[in-house]
Amino acid sequence: MMYCNACGKAIAEDVRFCSYCGNVVGIPTAPRRLMRSRADKKIAGLCAGLAQHFDLDVTLVRILTIFLTLVTGGCPGVITYLIAWIIVPSEPEMRTALATQQPVQAS
Repeated sequence: MMYCNACGKAIAEDVRFCSYCGNVVGIPTAPRRLMRSRADKKIAGLCAGLAQHFDLDVTLVRILTIFLTLVTGGCPGVITYLIAWIIVPSEPEMRTALATQQPVQAS
């Protein structure tokens, strides 16, 4: 059993918000940042990054992007994609110990 820090009522262990006062319980998660995907990219990783950020299917985001680009005449969609490619940061590169060729020390 867990207790709310704001109102002191008993609440379940697995909840994020107190059902009595509505305050956040426990450690709040960090907000997700919009980033271009490195793993699931076709051109720049923007559609995959948008899909991850908004918790959508990447195929749906790609189809909507193509559809909106064609509906607006092509040029605005392409320019928007290029600007987003420049502005949206890429995911940090994850390197494994084998890829860096450095010894891993056991703790």
